[in-house]
Amino acid sequence: MQVTLYEERIYSKWNILIMSVVILALLVSLIWQLVAGPLGTRPAPSWLLLAMIIFFLVIGINFAMLTIRVNMQGITVGYGVIRHHIPWSNVQGCRLDKASAARYGGWGIRLGWADGKRRLVYNILGGPRVVVEKTQGNYPEFVFSTRNPEVVMKAINEGLGVKS
Repeated sequence: MQVTLYEERIYSKWNILIMSVVILALLVSLIWQLVAGPLGTRPAPSWLLLAMIIFFLVIGINFAMLTIRVNMQGITVGYGVIRHHIPWSNVQGCRLDKASAARYGGWGIRLGWADGKRRLVYNILGGPRVVVEKTQGNYPEFVFSTRNPEVVMKAINEGLGVKS
């Protein structure tokens, strides 16, 4: 049986809004182009507009929700099918992220630097973030957004066997 110490799902309202606007604009362009027929200019082939609508729809659905799971195997954070798992053997500790959100250049999956260390960041717009210090890997620190940083850090310390 899998014991879950913490689980959270965060819907990214801004991501959903931005992707919806992009998809709607592409859809209007496609419909306009199909209705205007030979009278209008065709800035892009219809198949390309359709492919872009499908692409942004898939990306929008995938990045609509950030999932955080802390269990007995480790920490897993992901956007849809793109997930990052850190086993407990690779976790050194955790702390609240004090870096500015602007440092990461937006939201989604980002690469960044802070205090001379490379970071892999799974970020949503606004809200606090937790830094997981790793013992090895290409990115010594993994940062992710959460609505409950204190509860997440407590679950991580519990998973590490550290009493808080």
